[in-house]
Amino acid sequence: MNKQIRERKLDLQHKIFRTFEECHFQKSDISHESLFVLKMSEGSTVSLPLRAVCREFGIDEESNDGELIGLVDKALDFINVLRPGDDLPLEVLTGEASWKVDTNHQQIAYNRVTMQLVTWMSGSEELITDPEKLMQIAEDPATKRKINDAFDEVADKLGMGRENREEVINLVHQVADELAYIETLREKYRLVKMVNSKLQELRRIYAHEKGVLETVTQVIRLIDDAMKQFETSFDEIDANTGEIMSVLRNFTTQRQYIRTKRDDLFRRLRAWEPLFDRWVEFTPERGPETVRLVRDTYQFLAPRFMKVKEWLMITKVQDGITAGQNFKDEKERMNALKGKMMQW
Repeated sequence: MNKQIRERKLDLQHKIFRTFEECHFQKSDISHESLFVLKMSEGSTVSLPLRAVCREFGIDEESNDGELIGLVDKALDFINVLRPGDDLPLEVLTGEASWKVDTNHQQIAYNRVTMQLVTWMSGSEELITDPEKLMQIAEDPATKRKINDAFDEVADKLGMGRENREEVINLVHQVADELAYIETLREKYRLVKMVNSKLQELRRIYAHEKGVLETVTQVIRLIDDAMKQFETSFDEIDANTGEIMSVLRNFTTQRQYIRTKRDDLFRRLRAWEPLFDRWVEFTPERGPETVRLVRDTYQFLAPRFMKVKEWLMITKVQDGITAGQNFKDEKERMNALKGKMMQW
């Protein structure tokens, strides 16, 4: 992407983006496609698929507006709302993150990299990701001396000479800066585990209420699949950054890899945030609010983690139940669904 694109705002020229005082872009909650949302004079809101808008008004993909709209679609993976004239997020411009990490995660990442260097120098490189263990080892005076020795060894191995050890230290800090985002996301992922832990408690609480128990069990199965996917991603990152000399020798390539994985994890975890807020405040107990939260969690997880054929079947079943049909409780609704599923 050229320098001109990186430096400009979302400066759209077509009149459709300038006619309405209140308009913005956002992702559809249902289809996840990008929408152009505008407020009409009578106060009503209209949401139009962005691709359809471009097609209708003949906005060429190769034009200035077309190129920027291509960035809008990517930008909405990182922010909720984008308005004409806003700054585009850094992820789609420079590859940097538009969000910050705190000093704690920066320190965890730095400790991780320096411990890799120390163990590499000893001939048995080890990757440590546990923050408490990293801190304990890093604070040891003997470890600090080994880290300084490792910088000299790396300078030699990279052909930079020990007189240029500051360049090595700077390179190590750059690697740690990139990995600090992964460590932040690793901690965010623990909220998924928190949700699972509270669901396990609900399974015990509702052990003798079959209707709710079945839904809780379904949610646990789905969240288990979600956790496996997240853990696979973290394992892949750790495996690909586990040989520190390879990372240092190929830093440009490794940085791009880390950023790609960072953005993927960020997008996936960002979708969970409304649920995280509710589950953090939630105390596992019997009641209608609990049933509602479990149901909402199921509706979030099912289209993302349920097998495609199974999800399509359930969607078709639900569509087959008349909109005007009322149920006295969740159990009756689930029984109706089961009946339809058997027919299907």
